[in-house]
Amino acid sequence: MSEVSTEEFYDDLASSYNDIIYRCAPRYEEMQQTMMQYVPGDLQPQRILDLGCGTGNLTLRVRETFPDAHVVALDLSQEILDVCRRQCGEQRVSYLQQDFSDLQLSANSFDLVVSSIAIHHVDDLTKQVLFQCVLESLKPGGVFTFVDQFRGETPGIYQQHMRVWKSFADAKGVPPEEWQMWMEHQEQHDFHATVHDQMQWLHEAGFIEVDCLWKHVLWTLLTARKRS
Repeated sequence: MSEVSTEEFYDDLASSYNDIIYRCAPRYEEMQQTMMQYVPGDLQPQRILDLGCGTGNLTLRVRETFPDAHVVALDLSQEILDVCRRQCGEQRVSYLQQDFSDLQLSANSFDLVVSSIAIHHVDDLTKQVLFQCVLESLKPGGVFTFVDQFRGETPGIYQQHMRVWKSFADAKGVPPEEWQMWMEHQEQHDFHATVHDQMQWLHEAGFIEVDCLWKHVLWTLLTARKRS
């Protein structure tokens, strides 16, 4: 298989992404539901950024949770943004095609930034720059919360993560060629970092109230807040 860019990969996957993600991501709805449950009660967000929105599954959940807020759905792939637009509509949602490696976000413009299984597509240095960019884009007291794939704290734990994930995929009936597609994409374009490292990078960026709210195999939910 020849190497393709992350944008090309998700362009090609756009129409079938929803079916595939439910087969390949354990507890997919649970992780997003938990994210919404832990948005602080004192936060009544009016502007929300969905960072790496994909086909809009999290965008829809955010809209349901905060029906009066305006959501900016951002993704690298125009094809997948088109699917997101068809799923989420135009009411109180706008769409923005940008690369995580070169985000252009206005300062102090969002009350809440969310992300689901997207940030691992950039390398560790870019993650640290991204966290700083997100902090600057948040209003004082704003919250950044994201769920993603994380490396194990030891090589042995990480290898066990991969074995457990493969067992889940097998039980879901994921065809071998689909699993191989994900593994080739992961080898070419995914950059898993540990929970410890990413929590430290959030602290170093200037976030407070950094916490791990939920974890299952590789998938982990972190939250952090900008000082008021």
